[in-house]
Amino acid sequence: MLKLDIVTPTKKLVEGATADNIKLPGAKGELEILDGHTDLLTLLKTGPLVFTKDGRERKFAISYGFAEIRNNKVLVLADTVEESKDVDKARAQTAQKRAEQALIGILSDPDFRKQQLKLERALVRQQISH
Repeated sequence: MLKLDIVTPTKKLVEGATADNIKLPGAKGELEILDGHTDLLTLLKTGPLVFTKDGRERKFAISYGFAEIRNNKVLVLADTVEESKDVDKARAQTAQKRAEQALIGILSDPDFRKQQLKLERALVRQQISH
């Protein structure tokens, strides 16, 4: 059995949840964490975090961070996290459109990357929403 904590700079969203498996958006691809997983410290990218307990899933949109896996405990430290039940799909669609429009224009490299990140977050939020 896995234990899971999900933390942002401003709050703890999940503390001590038990899970049968956890899927994380690793920087080099999706990671699935199962009972007995080897110790690992990994970079996370924007994407869905999904964990399952007794066949029931909980989904979160996370934006960059780190995950530490040690002794069947998973600690996720992310810039932003939003649970699927809290996603305002219309707001995410609006954010997607704004980011797409901004990307059409001429942007400096930092502004371009900022709009790309906003677009990624909006798409992930829509992906996990009900």
